[in-house]
Amino acid sequence: MLAGIMAASLCCTSAVASYITMVTNFSVTVKPEELTLVVTAENRGDVPARDVQFEIIINDRVVTGPVVEILEQDKKTSAEFTLTDKAGVPGRYPAVIKTYYKDASGHGFTALTVGFYDYHSIIKSTVSISGQATRLSMDGKGQVTFLLRNDGQTEQKVDLALFVPNELSVTHENRVIDVAPQQETTIVFDLENYSALANSSYPISLVGQYKDAGNHFSMAGSAVVRITNEVEPATRQVWIWLLLGGLIPGVIIFLRLQKAAGSGNR
Repeated sequence: MLAGIMAASLCCTSAVASYITMVTNFSVTVKPEELTLVVTAENRGDVPARDVQFEIIINDRVVTGPVVEILEQDKKTSAEFTLTDKAGVPGRYPAVIKTYYKDASGHGFTALTVGFYDYHSIIKSTVSISGQATRLSMDGKGQVTFLLRNDGQTEQKVDLALFVPNELSVTHENRVIDVAPQQETTIVFDLENYSALANSSYPISLVGQYKDAGNHFSMAGSAVVRITNEVEPATRQVWIWLLLGGLIPGVIIFLRLQKAAGSGNR
């Protein structure tokens, strides 16, 4: 049986949608073979949020909480989750929270929160992750770039998972990358807009994990995806062809009518 003094951690994030500002934070308390997460969301916007629900992603497990039908402005809602912890290896582990909610029109949003908790010992990773902001059109695809840096003296095999709001989709979100000592590696992910709104910003997080010398290490890097109101060139070309498709027949009909009118006046 695993035992010892465990640590608790706290993390928070926010997402903005229309006049709803949802702020999510959570705490993790670790006991022998058990985790307790207390998640709280606060609506700091001007209008109520609807169908608020938490989703917990931890140690390859996904757990969802009850749905809160209405969360008024300046009000909070909380949920507690107790999970059996079978990690076994001392170190730092990630916890991912997705807070789902809707506005009055039924459009869905996601507030993404990534934090960590320490099991048995507090250790720091020699591998770090940083992300670069990117732009994505409303109807298009794009890429986001992350940089992995290993400041240690040994090569590390890092398991990577990219977490994005449900408004976006990602291709090949899970990777395994070998990072040489004192070296940097660039990772590129393909993104696509699913239901994100124009002129909005959506944070995403790349979480990495590896084992070394009997310990478990975790780290994360974030990036912001800015949704523009631009139209992809291919889509713009389709609209041009549609416009021309309707314009040219109209011009031909108009010319024929003019010709017929001219013949009638002779």
